[in-house]
Amino acid sequence: MDMRKLYENAAFAYFLVSTVTLLISAFLLVSFAVWEVASGIFSTEVASADRVRRALDGVGLMIIGFAVVEAGTFIAEEELFRKRELRSTRESRRSITKFITIIVIAASLEALVMVFKTSRENIPAVIYPAALFASAMMALVALGIYQWLSSRVEND
Repeated sequence: MDMRKLYENAAFAYFLVSTVTLLISAFLLVSFAVWEVASGIFSTEVASADRVRRALDGVGLMIIGFAVVEAGTFIAEEELFRKRELRSTRESRRSITKFITIIVIAASLEALVMVFKTSRENIPAVIYPAALFASAMMALVALGIYQWLSSRVEND
């Protein structure tokens, strides 16, 4: 067996294990999130504010699970299901766009949940979720600039 084939097999095994681990982690996160939301809402032993906090914690876990499952799906699509390397700038642009979009959506949703949590508990701390949301929007703007510049290069 030559080195290239050995490397390809090792890389495939790595991406397969990584994808499966990410998907299992995402399902565990969603399970914990559902438990957290249900126990927060239906618990008669905790105060109303604690119910809301626990529900928001569960939603935050779901958002993280969403990002993890999307990352696992991205790795599977790019590294396991596609048997060839990226050959065109269009394919490369599509992959980068998809990955950055996953990050922007997850960061935006997490910022939204954080705004709700901190606005109920500590108003001065709202600056942190606002900064996270601003960072997500900067990433979105950067993605737009990248798309615009790369499409201009592709058309030349």
